[in-house]
Amino acid sequence: MPATSAASLALAARLRDLDDTVVARVIRERAIAPASLRDVFDLAEALLDPAALALALSGLTRRTLAALATAAEREEGATPDELAARLGRGVDEVLHDLDAAMDALLADRTPTHVIVWPAVAAELAAWPARGLPSAAALRDEAPPPALAPVDDADRRFLDRGAAERAFTTTTAVTEVVLALAETPGRLLARGGLSLPDAKRLAAAAGCGLDELAALTDLAALAGLIDDDSGATRTTEVGDAWRRRPLAERWSTLAAAWRDALPPELVALLAERAESRWGSGLVDFVDWLYPAGGEPLLARLHRRGLQADRLGIAVDGRPSSIGRALVAHDAGAAAAALAPLVPAEVEQVYLQHDLTIVSPGPLAGAIDERLRRVADVESSGLAGRYRITADSVTRAIAMGETAEGLTAFLASISLTGVPQPLAYLIDETARRYGAVRVGALEPDEAAELGARTAVRSDEPLLLEAILVDAATASLALRRVGPHRAVSRFETDVVLWTLIDARYPAAADVGTVTPERPGRPRTRPAPVVVDDSVAAAVARIRSGSTVGVDGDTAWVARQWELALRGKLSLRATVRLPDGSERSFDLEPTGIAAGRVRGRDKAADIERTLPVSSITALEPLE
Repeated sequence: MPATSAASLALAARLRDLDDTVVARVIRERAIAPASLRDVFDLAEALLDPAALALALSGLTRRTLAALATAAEREEGATPDELAARLGRGVDEVLHDLDAAMDALLADRTPTHVIVWPAVAAELAAWPARGLPSAAALRDEAPPPALAPVDDADRRFLDRGAAERAFTTTTAVTEVVLALAETPGRLLARGGLSLPDAKRLAAAAGCGLDELAALTDLAALAGLIDDDSGATRTTEVGDAWRRRPLAERWSTLAAAWRDALPPELVALLAERAESRWGSGLVDFVDWLYPAGGEPLLARLHRRGLQADRLGIAVDGRPSSIGRALVAHDAGAAAAALAPLVPAEVEQVYLQHDLTIVSPGPLAGAIDERLRRVADVESSGLAGRYRITADSVTRAIAMGETAEGLTAFLASISLTGVPQPLAYLIDETARRYGAVRVGALEPDEAAELGARTAVRSDEPLLLEAILVDAATASLALRRVGPHRAVSRFETDVVLWTLIDARYPAAADVGTVTPERPGRPRTRPAPVVVDDSVAAAVARIRSGSTVGVDGDTAWVARQWELALRGKLSLRATVRLPDGSERSFDLEPTGIAAGRVRGRDKAADIERTLPVSSITALEPLE
């Protein structure tokens, strides 16, 4: 196919009429390099590039490919009725099957026909030579045989193991969501979390680094976490999710897993819920996505790993909760899971060594508040927490009081509040605020070249802060026996001192400001990344609507047709206001005029670009 074809000109015209958001989506989903795009013609040619087409076709299901390949068998396209008759489906089914191809701009729809771009038709026609199915095979080849049945003799043991995995994985994902709510994970330029953050999350989840990707992918599928502005953060959905009962949390994860599967695969699993989901399942996916290749198998492997970890299947055998999920929905599966997992508890054991032991999975609201006053040593079936002076300081900084903490702990304790714990809370509260942090007044800030003041009535404590390596980044300067200043914002100074284990408090108010740089929820999502947005802006500047823009649009089409040796039908507005069409073979363009050979009249015509109202490729 030449670099410029009649199809690329027609596709460029289609692109010109699309919304910016649609153009941006196409660039992203078709994996087009945005830096190379100057106008809609560049984008059209990139979309029709053989490598880009192969990638786009690899993500389509067999039903979509069969409809697309059948329409491609005729150069003029096919009507929906003709496609329905060839495929043995209803018209609405065929049009629904073609939606994915239309969204990817692999075909166009006129009022009467579905037309496949010639480059797409050529790509599909070349498939048999590459070992991929022909149009006839896509239509007629039956799916692989039924999967092998599961032996039902040990169903109880299977379900017990499935429930244990469901509990463990839901707990692990919860810890990932909590860890990212506390500190977002930094994303690398090449993709993926930075190694320190990956290790931190794996430690929180109690899993290996090689297992973390499956957990974060599952959390992202469920909308619990999201990538934004170079970091992975907990979303508002994730913040609310972590407070729900365990069975409900599992249900959200299971529903996301199910929704990530193609509908055809879910239907197969539902039909064969008593069968093993092993190699036979891989054979079916190969049939369903004939051009999927290794990337698809990698995604399938991850979904299989997630199914195993969620207890949907155990070693390829569907559990009772897995059968309920694929045959019904996540709600039915959660109902099947509920009696198989331990009930949540609302009381704990407070011990003299300042540890707290939960005799079962702790209710979400209690766990959330307990994490404010204690550090988590282990989570899961029997959670373990430890209260320290630092953790009590953190709780008070977030608005708790000594009386409130003691009352809360007493209300959930099965053993009362041990004397050492009560003393620790009271003593920490007494010392809290020995260091005060506040913003400087504008005049004083200008005079001192600083923003924040740190003061303490204990000169030795202030001296310790000034020489501490943990606070060196604040660049504190002493400006009096009880006062030091920093050029950094108040919240940065305050949290640095708290993290360095000093009894610091805000000068104004009783509640410490939000920890800087750690938003609990992500900001409003950006529709497109900067490179795609810039590409869309360039594309629009190259085809601006209006008189000048239309002239530039006509000239650009003529240049590309000249380069590609394509004939055009030019509609020209004559001086009397009427219009006339000429079939021309472009021969040149200069000084606001185009030249083309009129084969019918056997002459070369010269036309002002401004008089051309429409151009249509003849090939």
